[in-house]
Amino acid sequence: MTIKIVTDSSVQLTAAEMTQYNIQVVPLLVGFGGDLIADTAVSAAEFDQQMAVSPILPTTSQPPIGDFVSCYDNLTADGSQVLSLHLTETLSGTVNAARQAAKLASGDVTVIDTQAADRGMAFQVLTAARMAHAGADMAAILAKIAVIRQHTKTYLFVDTLDNLVKGGRVPKLAGVVTNLIKLKFVFELVDGKLKLYTRGRGKKALIKAQAQILDQLADATRVEAAGISYVGEPNVADAPEALLHKVVPQADLLVARTSPIIATHTGVGAYALMFYTVD
Repeated sequence: MTIKIVTDSSVQLTAAEMTQYNIQVVPLLVGFGGDLIADTAVSAAEFDQQMAVSPILPTTSQPPIGDFVSCYDNLTADGSQVLSLHLTETLSGTVNAARQAAKLASGDVTVIDTQAADRGMAFQVLTAARMAHAGADMAAILAKIAVIRQHTKTYLFVDTLDNLVKGGRVPKLAGVVTNLIKLKFVFELVDGKLKLYTRGRGKKALIKAQAQILDQLADATRVEAAGISYVGEPNVADAPEALLHKVVPQADLLVARTSPIIATHTGVGAYALMFYTVD
């Protein structure tokens, strides 16, 4: 039986990847105080520019359940199965909307919380799509992406806590204090949740942390695939990209501006390093 892959617009995929494997993307919604629009309707670059000067934090929302139901019904009308993979539940209610839609849909739909985001999420989506394209069954695909989920590492480097504070991810007092003393933070995504990895003063603290992370990865594991996603100007990714090429030159690497949804949470100047590793 044919298996078709669905994901949401918080994922980091290239247009070529989506086209090659016919991956269906259901958009999340975003806006600046007015009506919400599909985040795919605005370029990531335009969104970053607008967010940098906006006095208010953008508003985001999960896709309407009806959008998922329509997508699922269209894809399963020919008897195909659907595997729908989504952004970690701790950052968005998208996966729950997908679960509700799966119960309403006419066909056979399996929904997965990837416990990941951005390119880290794409490692599972692409593997599922490639396996489905090769004729693998649902059980085999689910087993493989479970392994990938356990071997994916994501580190978020935050220049300012403003957006995380406004979005309720950290206490307001923490944001005030850290901005006053110019602390920079590195978070790790563990079991789908952001955990503090380290912190320090100034950008040197971020540079030191990323060097330590990459050295540990190079010593302990083989990095199969990697991603660097950023918010703001492309030069935000220059230093980590150069270091990554030096430390793990064998990794299949994608460097790209993140989606408006992720940018809203992290703020301008943030970037993330994501790896799929094999012991």
